[in-house]
Amino acid sequence: MVISGTRVTGQGTSQVAEINNEMKEQMRLRKACSDFEAFLVSYLLHQMWQAAEAIGGEKPFMSQAYRDLFTFEFAQSLVPSMRLGIAEALYRELSGK
Repeated sequence: MVISGTRVTGQGTSQVAEINNEMKEQMRLRKACSDFEAFLVSYLLHQMWQAAEAIGGEKPFMSQAYRDLFTFEFAQSLVPSMRLGIAEALYRELSGK
């Protein structure tokens, strides 16, 4: 194997594979932290919708299953712009960085 003009021995190949696996694990952890933050926001939105329905006395305009799916997808798109920092703090704590 040749990297940047130098030959990498068998030990170097295992180091590259180890680094690659570590990067994959970090990406999985970052994704899990982002999903957790989105889940938390979707839960808050769900509670907000229930409270609004209880106060207003109106029936929901869509079924519960569709509303839950919509709420989670909406939360996933909303979270990056909110910059709550929950996912980042969770990632730093779990990764030890």
